[in-house]
Amino acid sequence: MPGRPKLIYFAERRPELDAASFRTRWRQHARLGMSMQRWSNIYRYVHCDALKVPNLGLPMEWCDGVAIVWYKDEEHRLNHVSDRSAGPQLKADELETFARPVCNFAVLTEEHTLKSGEVSGKLFVRIWRQPDVAPEVFKSWWLEEFGARILQGLCAHGYCQGYWQNHARRDDGDVLCDCVDEFAARDAAELGHALCDLLKTIPEVYTRVRNIKAIWTEETVLYQTA
Repeated sequence: MPGRPKLIYFAERRPELDAASFRTRWRQHARLGMSMQRWSNIYRYVHCDALKVPNLGLPMEWCDGVAIVWYKDEEHRLNHVSDRSAGPQLKADELETFARPVCNFAVLTEEHTLKSGEVSGKLFVRIWRQPDVAPEVFKSWWLEEFGARILQGLCAHGYCQGYWQNHARRDDGDVLCDCVDEFAARDAAELGHALCDLLKTIPEVYTRVRNIKAIWTEETVLYQTA
């Protein structure tokens, strides 16, 4: 069943910041956001700091981290985005933190939990469908048929301890990608190679998927309500 609305963004640091300085600055930006009155609409918030893996086995696209914001529900999401009081201050702080505005590398998603797990290592895989495959057709296939293969081929054999599919909502038309698959795992290379091998056994992947890009991270929970 769909979960809470979930905003995911793939952070890109300002070029003058090194990895350590960015992490500090990113946490500072997070504290500013959490101090705003509108934060009462949020259920959970995490930063996933990107880690280099020399032999991941999957096509990689580097970013400096992945942030995830869970809204309590759709009503609270609308309340959050309609509150303009925090906008100017947060936008100015974004310019001190990121290479581009967050909206340029963010995607609003609908979360589907296929297997829950509490492991700090997170693999994020962005998926783009082929243009001739309708969004709803791709979503149904990826969620039901492909998801079942993941559960059987990876989760059941211990390669990953948690698996979520985050399908892009098309409220405003264009989207950053069609889906973000999120895996909780203990070993990046083991999971990456197992996933790569599994993808090769599914013929439909070659006709329905245009591109796949991955990034390995370590998760830090910054906020969660009881």
